[in-house]
Amino acid sequence: MCTVLLRFDPDATWPLLLGAVRDEFTQRPWDPPGAHWPETPNLIGGRDRTAGGTWLAVRSDRPAVAALLNGHRLPPGVRPTRGTLALAVLRGEVPPPHQLRDYDGFHLLLGTPDRVRLWSWDGQEVLEQDVTPGDHIIVNLGLDTMDDPLVPHFAPLLRALPAAPLAGPDTSAAWDGWVDLLRGDGLPLDDPRALIERRVIEDAVYGSTSACLVGLSATAVRYDFTATPATPAWSPVAVTAPGNG
Repeated sequence: MCTVLLRFDPDATWPLLLGAVRDEFTQRPWDPPGAHWPETPNLIGGRDRTAGGTWLAVRSDRPAVAALLNGHRLPPGVRPTRGTLALAVLRGEVPPPHQLRDYDGFHLLLGTPDRVRLWSWDGQEVLEQDVTPGDHIIVNLGLDTMDDPLVPHFAPLLRALPAAPLAGPDTSAAWDGWVDLLRGDGLPLDDPRALIERRVIEDAVYGSTSACLVGLSATAVRYDFTATPATPAWSPVAVTAPGNG
């Protein structure tokens, strides 16, 4: 299960703050955040080596972030990879609803300093909604759904977080309590409420393989990353608009 925790406050210095944990089979190869797509060097994110897409990326020239969470899997068939959807919306190429139905189920988030949108496809209906200002949690079941035990556990912890200063190279200082929250509140890795998880599925290990923290202002993107969410070693990701660095 992947998870996105976000705070949207259009009047704040950093209107969008986002923490994301990626869960995947650990043997699936991937690359850490970078400018992996030469045709659009202003897009920076982790890359799935198997399909070439991403689960989360940012846009450096016009601050934006996109994240993709898997949803309901449709009956067996040949379908395009969902990982290209985050790249598409960052490029401004939002597929029409009838094309989104070609994919397995998903939740696709696009956030900017002044608007947060979420597209969801459950195999029956494509739903597009604006995410209202406030604190929200997105899981594989959807937005702020209490059907997932993670959400009622972490929602009050998210609301209690102070505003992050997002200054300086040290991630813990820049993000204040957000780094502590993304450690998972001390829950066991197999707890149904776990933010950081690890389990065995048909002899394959599935678990939390990375985590990100993203902040957006009107003119800047702050992006921090760890490849070891269970024992985090965070570092900032270089995010520079082409021609400015």
